[in-house]
Amino acid sequence: MRDMAGLHLIQTYTSDSDEDRQEEEKKEDTAKIINKLALPESILSWKGVTHHEEIIDDPLNHDGRIRSFKHERGNWATLVYINYAASDCLRTWLNSVLKDLPVKGDVISKLHISLSRTLVLKYHWIESFTENLKLLCRKFSPFIVQLTDIRVYCNEEKTRTFLGIYCQNDDGTLKCLIEALDNLLAEYQLPLYYKDTSYHISFFWCLGDQRICLKKILPSLTHSLNVFLAENSEDNYLNVNEIQCKIGNKCYAFDLR
Repeated sequence: MRDMAGLHLIQTYTSDSDEDRQEEEKKEDTAKIINKLALPESILSWKGVTHHEEIIDDPLNHDGRIRSFKHERGNWATLVYINYAASDCLRTWLNSVLKDLPVKGDVISKLHISLSRTLVLKYHWIESFTENLKLLCRKFSPFIVQLTDIRVYCNEEKTRTFLGIYCQNDDGTLKCLIEALDNLLAEYQLPLYYKDTSYHISFFWCLGDQRICLKKILPSLTHSLNVFLAENSEDNYLNVNEIQCKIGNKCYAFDLR
């Protein structure tokens, strides 16, 4: 009986020891997992915007301009356009006429001809959209647009007014390009280009609807432009060899055929 009692004690001790050992192993495994999951200090120090944080738009941060659509994570402001690199002579002319305008505003430094509205492109559409736009551009040959007169424009919200140089394309390539682009935008359920198309290079903008005020000086501005173009024939035309697309802060360029 004494031997049996001793054997029972040994078994009990052994069982207790195994449980203790298993408990220690669990603690060690848990510690290893935690160490593996822990983020490096370099990442922990990053500062970013919380995923669900609402971004409040403040017009004071961008000269009083108001966004035409609410900023949402995953949405990218997109514009398809033709870039226009103005000559030094044209820049000089623009500065000379802008200083005498009856309203206060700002010069537009990056000149272009818009081929779309400002679009809202989903992040997961970007790759396919740019690839399709690339294929679309390959279907069109380079073409020429002519600068003609000065016109005034206002955005749909009537929050900003623009002065622009109207651009004319005689062979119809630009019109066909817009139609093809509209078909592409329709596939993504994006808004099409304006029905009343007026291709132009905006060079000045001001806040509010200032069309009535600016229309009064259009004849004198157009006369001044025509005199300038007569003396600088190389600035009469723009050779279009590629189409640009800006998505967020990234710019793409697609060659025509």
